[in-house]
Amino acid sequence: MSAEPLISLRGIGKRFGSHQALRSIDLDVAPGSVLVLIGPSGSGKSTLIRCINGLVRPDEGSLTVAGKAVDIHKESAWQVLRTEIGMVFQDYALFPHLSVLRNMTLTPQRRRKLPRAEAEERARALLAKVGLAHKADDYPSALSGGQQQRVAIVRALAMQPKAILFDEPTSALDPETITGVLDVMRDLARDGTTMVVVTHEMGFAREVADRVVFMADGQIVEPGPPGPFFSKPQHERTRAFLSNIRSFGAADHA
Repeated sequence: MSAEPLISLRGIGKRFGSHQALRSIDLDVAPGSVLVLIGPSGSGKSTLIRCINGLVRPDEGSLTVAGKAVDIHKESAWQVLRTEIGMVFQDYALFPHLSVLRNMTLTPQRRRKLPRAEAEERARALLAKVGLAHKADDYPSALSGGQQQRVAIVRALAMQPKAILFDEPTSALDPETITGVLDVMRDLARDGTTMVVVTHEMGFAREVADRVVFMADGQIVEPGPPGPFFSKPQHERTRAFLSNIRSFGAADHA
C-alpha cells in the first residue's frame, strides 16, 4: 500500500445545536486498506463516515481525497466527491420502483455518462459476482434483506469508486443473511478495495481490518492494528467496550 493516504481528515468537527458530535478528528485511510470504526451508540462513528462524503457537512477542519483538497463549504465539491466515493447504508437505500438492474445503471449513466449497454454489461457482471445475476429484472421488494444489501454494495461498485464507505451494513439484517453480506465485503478487501466500515461485527474487524479505530464522545480514543487492539487494548474505555461486547455474545455472526 502507498504511504500517501487516499483519504485524510484533519481537525474535523461537527456540532448539532449544543451537541458536539465530532471533536477535532484526525484520520488517514491508506489506499487498498480496510479501516473499521467501532464504538458505542452516539460515539460519532456514523457522523464521521458521513462527513467523508458530505452527507453530513463538517463545521470545521479539512478533507483531502487522492491528494486533492475538498472545499467543505461548496456543494459542487461534494457532488464531485460523491461520484468518487461510494456509500452503503444500513437500510439499503434502493429505489423501490426500479428493477435491480436499473438501480445499478441509473447513476453510472447520469454521472459517469456511460452508454446504457456498457452500464448494463458492467451491472450484470457485478451481480453475477455476488450470486444475484438471476435477480437483475426483479424489484427490491422481491429480494431478501441480505440480497438487497448485496445489490447496494455492487451498485456502489458500479461507479468504480476510489473507496467505499459502509455505515453499519449488517445492522438491519436477520442473522442468517449477515454472512452473505460479510462474505462480499471480505472479497472486496481481498481485491484491494479501500473501505471505511462502521460496524459491530467484531469478528469481521479482527479478520479483515488493517486498522481499527475505537470512538467515544465524538473523539478517537484508540486506533491500532486488529491483533494488538483486540488482544491488549491500551485505553480503559476500549477495554470496557470490548468486554461488554463479549459479555453479550455479540462478537460476530459470521
